[in-house]
Amino acid sequence: MTSVNSELISEPESLWRLFWTVCGLSAVSWGGLALMAQLERHYVERQPRLSPLAFADLTALAWMVPGPVGCNVAVQLGHVLRGRAGAWAAGIASVLPFFLLMTVFAIFYRTPLIRSLTSQTLVNHFSVVLAVLIGVTWYKQTRTILRGKVEWAAAAFACATLALAHGPAAYVLVLASTFAAGWMLEAERETSVDVVHAHRDWRLPVVLVSLLLIFALPLPTPWQFALLWPRLAGAGLTLFGGGFSALPVLKALFVSPSTGVSDTDFTLAFALSPIAPGPLLNVIPFFGYLIDGWIGALVATVALFVPSGCLVIFAQRHLAALKTYPRFENGMRLLRAATTAFLAIAVLKILLHIPPQPAYLVTAAFGCMCLAKLKLPVYTVYATVAGAFGIWLLCH
Repeated sequence: MTSVNSELISEPESLWRLFWTVCGLSAVSWGGLALMAQLERHYVERQPRLSPLAFADLTALAWMVPGPVGCNVAVQLGHVLRGRAGAWAAGIASVLPFFLLMTVFAIFYRTPLIRSLTSQTLVNHFSVVLAVLIGVTWYKQTRTILRGKVEWAAAAFACATLALAHGPAAYVLVLASTFAAGWMLEAERETSVDVVHAHRDWRLPVVLVSLLLIFALPLPTPWQFALLWPRLAGAGLTLFGGGFSALPVLKALFVSPSTGVSDTDFTLAFALSPIAPGPLLNVIPFFGYLIDGWIGALVATVALFVPSGCLVIFAQRHLAALKTYPRFENGMRLLRAATTAFLAIAVLKILLHIPPQPAYLVTAAFGCMCLAKLKLPVYTVYATVAGAFGIWLLCH
């Protein structure tokens, strides 16, 4: 991949210019896909440093690994342009805009004025819009990913497991079992793949697997809070298929008496996350601040985004060869199918907390029309719902 990427790179990119370019593009990108499009437009079309094929390789690898896809592409881009320092510069730049904005949101969210404005009824209406948005995303993913009976079977198994089981271990079990099933179902062929070449190459996989186990294993309640940030890092390694797949995983992690994050706090943060730039995982500094102020916001952001950034660089160096390995590719195919269940479960968990009242059905119908048919930005839907709610309050 490096040889392909180096075709158009004439001179090293300035770290300062790389940082501020990625930071500026991230600040005006709502969602990971928007950031990817902005990066491609700048570095492939406006100032061609990479070929379209090279950028497509970065995108493909970003989808193969867990975590925020847009930030993973930015990290790889920085690595290609300026090596390890460039990866850190581009990664920090892609996170900084929404880190600052969501932390400021959390500061104001704690004020009595904002608390008084966020009534439970308004939160419920926002939750309905969020459920519709996730449902639309789930529908698009199923049409793209679930192409055969085996993929549908993997998705059905994942839905049933997550609906019946409780706790973080269920998500790890779903991902591991579906990948193993895809591995075993593929007929073995004559393929030789050498991924890990040196002893030091094992360090990162061992650390990441350890974090995943800390997240998955049942721990006593005091230990769950004491190891919250390592558990968050492990949770990030289960997040395939976009930011909305994170909702049930992060809810199992954050919503508890020990963290002080209520179900209302969690749902409102995810409902408002599309309003801020960055991927939908921009809620992480918000939750971190609610738990432990600025330090919590910083540590939470590092815990979620750094492991996936390290993994995507590891993937850039090693896992590209595995794409040609039939069993690995088939395992990834079923794993991606299973992650569609994360979205379905997210919608289910939101709807279970919404009272069965006609007003919420009207909001759902309005959201479907705006998001699925008219394809309006989600912030316009939220603004309209909030305005209608305000008018209703004035009339009553």
